[in-house]
Amino acid sequence: MKITYLKTIGFRKFEDVFETDLYPVTEITGGNTKGKTNILYAIVWAFLGTNLTGDDKVWLGNKNSDNCFVELHFEDNLGHTHTLARYKNKYNNSKNFLMLDERNAEQKDLQSFYCDKKLFLSILNPNYFLSKKPSEQKAIINSYLPNVDIKVVYDRLDEQEKAYLEGCPKDIAKYIQELNDDKKIYEDKIKNLQGKIEYAQNVIDNTLIEKEKTFEKEEELNLERQQLSFLQNDKESNNKEKQETIVENLNNQILQLENQVQNLDTKMKAGKSKYLSIKNEPISYCPVCKQKIENESKITTIKNMKKELEGYFESKIKLEKQLSDLKGQIMTEKCKLYSLQGISKEEKAKQISISQDKIVSLEQEKLEIEKYNNSIKFKQKSINDAKNDISIFRNNIKELNKTIENIKETKSIAQKLYINYLEEKMKSATIHLKNVSIKYYKVLKEDGVIKEDFIILYNGNELKNLSRSETIACSLELCNMLNKVAKTNLPLFIDDSESCADYNFLEDYASDTQVLISRVQKGQDLKITNYKNEAMQIAA
Repeated sequence: MKITYLKTIGFRKFEDVFETDLYPVTEITGGNTKGKTNILYAIVWAFLGTNLTGDDKVWLGNKNSDNCFVELHFEDNLGHTHTLARYKNKYNNSKNFLMLDERNAEQKDLQSFYCDKKLFLSILNPNYFLSKKPSEQKAIINSYLPNVDIKVVYDRLDEQEKAYLEGCPKDIAKYIQELNDDKKIYEDKIKNLQGKIEYAQNVIDNTLIEKEKTFEKEEELNLERQQLSFLQNDKESNNKEKQETIVENLNNQILQLENQVQNLDTKMKAGKSKYLSIKNEPISYCPVCKQKIENESKITTIKNMKKELEGYFESKIKLEKQLSDLKGQIMTEKCKLYSLQGISKEEKAKQISISQDKIVSLEQEKLEIEKYNNSIKFKQKSINDAKNDISIFRNNIKELNKTIENIKETKSIAQKLYINYLEEKMKSATIHLKNVSIKYYKVLKEDGVIKEDFIILYNGNELKNLSRSETIACSLELCNMLNKVAKTNLPLFIDDSESCADYNFLEDYASDTQVLISRVQKGQDLKITNYKNEAMQIAA
């Protein structure tokens, strides 16, 4: 598109009629406040009915005028010429009109010339695009970048990388986010398991295992129960004399067994002393004949003495068992004898009560010991269960870590695919960029995650760090790029060009695009000239 003529009445600085021709390269000069930027305002308002930011509510008429009018003559990209006129009354909207080629028109009739309002403002007004948020800038560019089939980029991966991805993701950004979400889920599971391990370890460290107790009064309890049984039995037993004989015989047997045990103890002590003296002395003598015992005979003697001592010990164990049984038996028989004694009912009831109380006390003591021992067994089981749980949890963590490592590797490949996809998509734009670069993503330092972003750099520097001239050069490069990718070929307006004396914008942009160059000339009135003709006259 090329704008060849501009006329305004009552528009901003121009209270009266203002008209001018515009050229392929138009130079607009003059002092401050002389209306250089009005040219840009007039072009935007004629096409869009808005100011430079896209606001259609702002009054752009002259402060002394109730009417605002702009007329443009322009040539479209097919070489057809058109006349565009827009009129607005400050107070009466019914008087407003829009005409294209001398016919009433609506805003939608103009859209074929500028494609999109935001695109038109981004190309024609260099400050518009840079004033937008990165997300809006990205959306504007994305609207005109060609669609790229991610399968084309996916096919460049090697077979091992494809195996990790398990097929080509349809939405790579969503796929990466799902991987991040999965990784977070598994990391949370590990933290949960680590908490369980810590709890189980506390159970192990803080559980004190006491020694189990033994109830040593079982025999006493049994005898007491027998005595109670006898006391509560009203049936007459055998006569007292017979029972006394039984008790006396048992006493004699017990005495005899105790003597036998004592004799065995004496023999064992003496035998052990002789055994140790023969075994430990370097030269041994027979305790009977006092003859020296040779080594071979010594070994035989020691074996025989050891066998004899073991026989004494076994005999003693048997006698002690018999003795224990007899003592239990005699207690029973004594109870029977006691029951044959002639006692009153009152005395018998008293003895039964005493016996019952003693049994209750002994049973309670036994129950307390059983409870105590059961608590120890429960504690031990808790410790064993905790140790088993720790082993299981650690194995689970090991498997989860393997899964996380697999996710990390998969995500790394997916991010590589994503970067390649974005770069492939931006190819049609980057071929029109010289000093400007655009990053569609950033890598987060804390976890290396690739996050969608939109960052504009000029010679590697962010916008906030650019000088005035660099900012102008950056904005014009972006305007030209948008012009090319959208195939609109709208005019470029270079404002404040005197700040960019070291840049040759005409060489970069004026070959096939109309360029309007605005430059301040201190104290001069507004002047609009054909830049090439003027340059040729100066050269001549």
